Amino acid sequence: MSVTIPDYFTEDQKMVRMKRQPWNHDEYYQIHNILWEKGYLVNCVVRMGADGKWHDAWQIEREDTPTLIEMLFRQRIPVEVQAEGHGKASINFVYDTRADQILECLPRFFKNPRGK
Repeated sequence: MSVTIPDYFTEDQKMVRMKRQPWNHDEYYQIHNILWEKGYLVNCVVRMGADGKWHDAWQIEREDTPTLIEMLFRQRIPVEVQAEGHGKASINFVYDTRADQILECLPRFFKNPRGK
């Protein structure tokens, strides 16, 4: 039996695939409390991503979307955003970012400029 190794790997083949580690309730509360103190109303939820798989997510006020996306972008955390009803949106962590990685970058987030 012979194994053929490709000359070049595709972008998908280069990606690290790790098993999803869902966030636990303690991590939910820590994330919620830190962002609450910064003036954001964030609920940790689970949402289905564009890939059809379940991912940890934040349900947020739609008005806070640009600010939170910018801060996640600065921390190099890729996300998907989905509209939800009644002035809400969800930020889906589709690369299954671990909660400890999120908690590590939250102190660098700005306070809510809308002054909640």
